[in-house]
Amino acid sequence: MLTDAQRRSFWSSGYLPLGQVAAPHQARALRCEFENLTNPASPAVPEDHLMRSPDGGHIRVGLHLCHLSSLFRTLAIDPAVMDMIGRLFGEEPAALTSLVFNKPPRIGEELLAHQDLAYYPYLGADDLITCWIALDDVDLANGAVQYLPGTHRTAIAHERTGQQQALAINPASLDDDNTVSVALTSGEAVAHHGLTVHRSAPNTSSRPRLGAAILYIRASTTVSAADFPYPALTREAEDRA
Repeated sequence: MLTDAQRRSFWSSGYLPLGQVAAPHQARALRCEFENLTNPASPAVPEDHLMRSPDGGHIRVGLHLCHLSSLFRTLAIDPAVMDMIGRLFGEEPAALTSLVFNKPPRIGEELLAHQDLAYYPYLGADDLITCWIALDDVDLANGAVQYLPGTHRTAIAHERTGQQQALAINPASLDDDNTVSVALTSGEAVAHHGLTVHRSAPNTSSRPRLGAAILYIRASTTVSAADFPYPALTREAEDRA
């Protein structure tokens, strides 16, 4: 359970390291699951759920995996994680979706500065929290997430980058002198507000860098099928199932 001080820190800075949320063997299982789901010989993920590198050489992002995989669904509705996110919201959360970000050794591309909420304009300003979970040890050399603290208070205009409809903020509009890089060991997590500006550098190391991001909304938030293709995952719905 998060403390009042941690909750205040999150709402002050826009992000909060959460510590260990998955055991090393769970992180390894999720890594294997991603590899199995995206195996070219028998892919279990639709092509429109994948974002590839510009040359088509590797998958950069896998979308909606908690709606396609029992392992990723179990992670998304993990009681300990949902309790922490619920504490940040101040009410019960629901998992909207999850993504896997892949930066292979030496060729993993940078992720440009953006706010997650720009992709979900039908949500309110304080209705999205992302939990980013390292499935490999992550540091600055292999592409740790970098935050601009305090940027969660204002929505910033985004531009299309041309890379599979990705959105990014014009660097000229950012003051990045106070950028914070969050290093994580496998299974550790960091939560950030849907408006917190963040990015990650290319993987220039010889180590892999895989991370899972679970996007949580307030369970009271209504999201229509026209806005999002899958229903949000709640603990109550899973209990009934």
